[in-house]
Amino acid sequence: MLTDPRVSACVVLYHSGEEAMHTVRCLLDSEEPVEIFVVDNSPKDGIGEQIHLRYLSVNYSETKKNLGYGRANNTVIESLTSRYHLILNPDVTFAPDLIGRMVAFMDAHDDVVILSPKVFNPDGTEQFLPRRKPTVRYLLGGRRALRSEKVLAKAQALREKAAQTDEAARASWAENRSGGGFRSLMRGNRQEMALTLLTKRAAYLEKKAARMRAWRDEYTLADPAPTEPMEIQLATGCFLMIRTHTFYRMRGFDPRFFLYHEDSDLSMSAAVHGKIVYHPDMHVTHTWHRDSAHKLLPLLRHIRSSVLFFHKWGWRW
Repeated sequence: MLTDPRVSACVVLYHSGEEAMHTVRCLLDSEEPVEIFVVDNSPKDGIGEQIHLRYLSVNYSETKKNLGYGRANNTVIESLTSRYHLILNPDVTFAPDLIGRMVAFMDAHDDVVILSPKVFNPDGTEQFLPRRKPTVRYLLGGRRALRSEKVLAKAQALREKAAQTDEAARASWAENRSGGGFRSLMRGNRQEMALTLLTKRAAYLEKKAARMRAWRDEYTLADPAPTEPMEIQLATGCFLMIRTHTFYRMRGFDPRFFLYHEDSDLSMSAAVHGKIVYHPDMHVTHTWHRDSAHKLLPLLRHIRSSVLFFHKWGWRW
């Protein structure tokens, strides 16, 4: 156990797999020493035990049942002696200098209670996560954005077909100019008409996808994406640094949120104590599984948490 650590971190496990080992390894490799707590909501799967045996400096505990994300994080509150506390998912990785840079920023800005980094997908693309207060429209926008990906895929397929048609039309015109006769002329005309229709259809689908993504982009500040540190309304629970005394005064997460919107609720409560800041020059990589978009039980939990959130903070369109 570290003596008077400036930073503590809690990783909650639930059938997390080998990804959790990489997350703990990143914490251990940090240039800024971190007191690490691992709370295992699914001890029977063995991943937590592997971490406990491999990394003896980690504070490991098991729960008798799945407490949910927020309540599991809350179990370590009484043990925290740090100045700053990291809350992170067991599928996040980051560079060794990141935590030290975050500490330096927080030290220099006493009015900031939560610091949130830019989040990337494993393929290097940016993962645009919510940064505004949730509203009904924004949550519906998430579902629309998922459907827009299929629309964009159709548009891309049409663009590819249009490129092939354009190439065929050019060949027909070339054949006609070299004496190919009436057939090559008619074939070129048909291909030119098909090219026009394909191009118009693709453009229509691209505009439709952009309209479908508009609410989500507004929710995540994706267009235009921030390039400088800025105050935001919502920090993602996949990785955030909070002042420990603020986390303690709030008594952590609201235990009524089993999963989903616990970070939204935490952000709303923390905003009373100071600023929430997003810093685009600080990066983590997050393997986002998006279970609520593909599985029924997570979807139902997401809906329940949404209703609970709006009941607590007010319904907004």
